[in-house]
Amino acid sequence: MSTLSDYRHSTATRNLLKSITLVVCPEQAIALGLSGDIVDHVELSMRTTPSGLRQALLAGLKAYDLAAIALPGHWGKRAAALPKAKALAYFETWYHSKITLQHEFAKGVKSLICLACYEQPAMMAAIGYTPQEWIDKSVTRRLATYGSAIAKREQEILADDPLPNVVHKERRNQS
Repeated sequence: MSTLSDYRHSTATRNLLKSITLVVCPEQAIALGLSGDIVDHVELSMRTTPSGLRQALLAGLKAYDLAAIALPGHWGKRAAALPKAKALAYFETWYHSKITLQHEFAKGVKSLICLACYEQPAMMAAIGYTPQEWIDKSVTRRLATYGSAIAKREQEILADDPLPNVVHKERRNQS
């Protein structure tokens, strides 16, 4: 059994993830002010990942952040400091890169952030995702359809054994 690590985002990692959140999440999430909550959720997800994978992800984030400095038109700024339009263009270069490592990193980070985005209760409400409502409707429908069969089977299972003194064939063979 494993335990959660004591991992916490550094300020630089938190700022970078917030900037990526602004690029990969829908406008609804940004308008609801969910960036901080999304980054917190990513932190929890990273706490549960194996140390090696977490270190690889952090190395990728650092490479992504620092590589932006060398690009023309970014004026020596890290990815976390880019304005939204430039941050989007920069993320797209990684996401559509022919370099597999860059592409897979961008795809993985986007997936992690989007998962965290759609796990937020405010975002679920904004898009009308109400799983409990669906569950309740399904339970009502299934009980109406199969309720009597379920009750009958439950009675059969809980009923006394009609032949308590008969030794079953399997038990006889074991003796």
